[in-house]
Amino acid sequence: MPLGVLPTNVYLAVPYSEKEDAKKLGAKFDWNKKMWYSLSNNYNLNELQEKWKINTEPVILTGEDRTYGGNELFIDLIPHTSWGRNARSCIHERDWDRVRNHVYNRVDNTCECCHNKTKHIEAHERWHYDYDTETQKLVRLVALCRDCHRVTHSGRLGADGDMEARRSAKEHLKKVRNFTDEDFTVHCKSTGGLYRKRNNIMWNLDLSLLSNNNIKLNNIKLIKQHADAVEWEEKMDIGRAERQVLAEMRQQTSALDRAFRERVREAEIESTNTAASWYKKRGRRYPN
Repeated sequence: MPLGVLPTNVYLAVPYSEKEDAKKLGAKFDWNKKMWYSLSNNYNLNELQEKWKINTEPVILTGEDRTYGGNELFIDLIPHTSWGRNARSCIHERDWDRVRNHVYNRVDNTCECCHNKTKHIEAHERWHYDYDTETQKLVRLVALCRDCHRVTHSGRLGADGDMEARRSAKEHLKKVRNFTDEDFTVHCKSTGGLYRKRNNIMWNLDLSLLSNNNIKLNNIKLIKQHADAVEWEEKMDIGRAERQVLAEMRQQTSALDRAFRERVREAEIESTNTAASWYKKRGRRYPN
């Protein structure tokens, strides 16, 4: 590089799992852009670009329904059988930045629910659940601020004891939707019922919105996640069987308890009648 010319930043598409390898070759992280880069005078620049050159091909999500689910904020609980299968885990690391930045840029880093413009923006999936085919299909990617994203997953907040996070999510939902406490309770009951219904199905994941648009997927992760889901479902089957046995035992215990109480009542009546008869034979009044 000629004297007096300052080096420039050459940005790279470095997956999180490969960041240590990139650092050894002189790559650095830009916290403002949240991207890895190398200085243009880095001796290892060619090797870095060969391994992690940014794919500049534009992301076009043909077939995406940008209206699906609307833009109102709501609690969007993912069924147990699909836990861990979000966009970030399903999309290959080297394509994830392309996809998320596409989602952020098309709305100018503005939350699509509360309309707050922020640098802390995150991608969230909108899924369509087909009960006939038991298919969970990705139909939309939506940009949400952190507060709105927490609300969508608020069912799992507080599980680690952080009830303040749960309270904060509740207040944010009430503010954005102009909910009263009663409105919030009704909303939770509605989404909770839907969540329990979906938990009974082992969903087939349809990611054609991504694969049909040349977005590389993490097949190994998907296979593992499916295996984990199958294992979870088997545990659920065992759990359901155990609950059925317990329910039958409770019914039997309840029946025995009713029979015992009935027998005690009959014994009390019999004892009372015997005592009354004894008093009567002796011309005495039975004390009540």
